[in-house]
Amino acid sequence: MSLSGPQVRRLDERLGARSRDLTPQQYLNFLKSPSGALELEELINAVVVHKTDLFRDEVQLAAFRFQVLTPLVERARRPLRVWSAGCATGEEVATLLVLLAEAGADPGSTVLGTDISAHALRRAQGLGFTDEQLRRVPPGSRERYFVPAGPRMALVPALRERASFQLHNLMDTPYPAPAGGGGFDVIFCRNVLIYFTGEAFQRTVEVLAGSLLPGGTLVLSSSEPLLQLPPSLRVLRGEQAFFYVRAEESSGASGGEGLPAFPVPKRPSGSVAVVGTPASPPVSGDEARRRAATAASALDVTPRKGPASSPTAADVTEADRLFAGVLDGTSSGGTEDAAEKDLRRCLALDPDHSAARYLLALLLEQGSRPLEAGIEYLRALQSLEAGRARPVPFFLNPARLQVACAHAVERLEAATRGGR
Repeated sequence: MSLSGPQVRRLDERLGARSRDLTPQQYLNFLKSPSGALELEELINAVVVHKTDLFRDEVQLAAFRFQVLTPLVERARRPLRVWSAGCATGEEVATLLVLLAEAGADPGSTVLGTDISAHALRRAQGLGFTDEQLRRVPPGSRERYFVPAGPRMALVPALRERASFQLHNLMDTPYPAPAGGGGFDVIFCRNVLIYFTGEAFQRTVEVLAGSLLPGGTLVLSSSEPLLQLPPSLRVLRGEQAFFYVRAEESSGASGGEGLPAFPVPKRPSGSVAVVGTPASPPVSGDEARRRAATAASALDVTPRKGPASSPTAADVTEADRLFAGVLDGTSSGGTEDAAEKDLRRCLALDPDHSAARYLLALLLEQGSRPLEAGIEYLRALQSLEAGRARPVPFFLNPARLQVACAHAVERLEAATRGGR
């Protein structure tokens, strides 16, 4: 995992509380021993993030239903095999079971949920949820597919029996396989890879791709569009979401009918992945201003003040086209230099295109140009805090993008202080 400064501090605090009088090496030896198995499970439960809801990211799920699930049900006419990797306490498993039922999938269709936390899986097995966790479920679906179960609402038994759960760490092979063997039709792995180092990210994507049937679909979160995909995958891009499809064996081509994903330059060892921070709390306007001002001082950067002249409708359309082209590689040709050029053209058309500015900053940071990256993160944060930035389809929404930019500002500020 690639941890930010605050995450490292939280981990240190929990390790200190749990290791008691043991030295770090003694505690590590204990965790590796048979007698430390329970302690390891409790430590994992203390540090992993399991806050989630049913029907999280409704826009992406609607696109998945329209672009992937409905055509798959009509084409396959057989039980489907779906895997929720990093299922936490079962919210995504329940969501997928409801989507399968609503799409008319074969009643034999199943969903496997896996997670690194045994504690989370024990909670997941009941598939019971609070009203807060169910708040995004459409009213009709809630009435049809959930029944009272004490203080919670549980998935109806007919759907609950189609779920199974398995303890699995994505760093371990072999990966799970459907009952009867073969691959999965769909794999959901959302808001998991963002925590991994570059090497672990790439390795996991390759193994996930190999766990799909030909024509199967890998679904990542909207905050994880920056992948160096294995040759077997192609990008399926719609107006609202990206999906990654394993090429049919008969196609013999890595790209299929889709388009290659934009490759991200390899991160230096020990660097932090910053393509989203979904588990982080929202950042207030005052806090965003404080971080921007602090980092501006540390980086010797003065953020741009005041709004730019409003772009025309044609400018906005062209800016979004350039940004989308960089994400899927069409306009940039998949090279970093071309991508940087296209992103700067996008920002010349729409200076408050904060998604493009964030992506440009990410490229600059990973290209060992931290001062330039800091300028772009700060400008993106200023636009977001002032409410000038527009939402961009299939990318981070402004609130989540503001969190990502604020964390990047904090990270660069700390790195700059440390280098002085």
